Amino acid sequence: MKSKVTACPICKSNHMYLKHEASYVYSYVLDSDAPGMKNTEIFSPFLYDRRDQTSSCEYVECDNCKTRFTTDLLYGALNTDHNDISDRFK
Repeated sequence: MKSKVTACPICKSNHMYLKHEASYVYSYVLDSDAPGMKNTEIFSPFLYDRRDQTSSCEYVECDNCKTRFTTDLLYGALNTDHNDISDRFK
């Protein structure tokens, strides 16, 4: 498969990153020893009893100018000519 480098339409840098951010709430059962059913002697935060995702988002960020692009914009941009993309941001 041929690799295609995508350039930032703002600064023309090719240092682009797809980023995924997520927030979680971790729950621990309160019992007679350390909090959490999986924690027996000491509390280890990674041994949670329940994890619920509260939010998430994906975006593409240019490492040079720090401009963020939504992924739906990215999918449309990857299927068009680079000059057409640059014209959208003028």
